[in-house]
Order: sequence, then C-alpha cells, then structure tokens
Amino acid sequence: MIIIVPLVIIIALIALILRPRKTMTKSRKLSILAVIIPSFMVGIAAVVFQFIYSIGGDDGVANISNTLFIIGFGIICAAILTLIGLVVVRRWEIAKGIGFGICISVIISVIVLALLEWLGGV
Repeated sequence: MIIIVPLVIIIALIALILRPRKTMTKSRKLSILAVIIPSFMVGIAAVVFQFIYSIGGDDGVANISNTLFIIGFGIICAAILTLIGLVVVRRWEIAKGIGFGICISVIISVIVLALLEWLGGV
C-alpha cells in the first residue's frame, strides 16, 4: 500500500497534464476509449467473479479474478508499447490520447485491486 498512494498521485498529475481540451480531435477521443473500455470491462469482470466467489463462502481472491487482473495489466502494457510506437512516428494527438487513457486505466486497476482485496477479505 505504501507504493499505491504515490503511484496514484503521479498518475493523477500526468492525467492532469494530458487531460482532453474542448477542441479534441476524433482520433484522440477514439484512442482514449480504445484504452479505457477494455481495461474497464476486464476490471468489472474480475470484480463480478470475485463477488460470486465470495458469496460462495470462500475466503481469499479467486484465481480467475487474479487472472483477469493480470490481463488488465497486460492491456496497459500493450497500450504503453503502442504509445512508444506512436511517439516514434510522431503521431502526437493519438499518443496524448493513449497516454491519458493509460492514466485512467491505471486508476481503474488500483480501484479494482482494492475491491478484490476487500471482497477477498485480505
């Protein structure tokens, strides 16, 4: 938990810098959604499976919830690699959108982690 608080603060500052403006291109909107939606859906699935596992009377975090959580981080890593590739080819608007999407996805992952641990009784 000691690492989580500074991580969230750093991610929030980066998201503040990369936040969308009023005049945002369509490609930037789509790039933000392309990162946030898969991460959000995997996080929701992990929480739902953990909730079902906890209702069954079992303690701890379910293996499928752990797997889904790791898949969520895989999505974030793939987005980071895509971001690096877009910066190399100088697609700045799309790169800014993916960077902002990564920030939101990391915050979603931290919230999912907290929910999984709470539902797991850890």
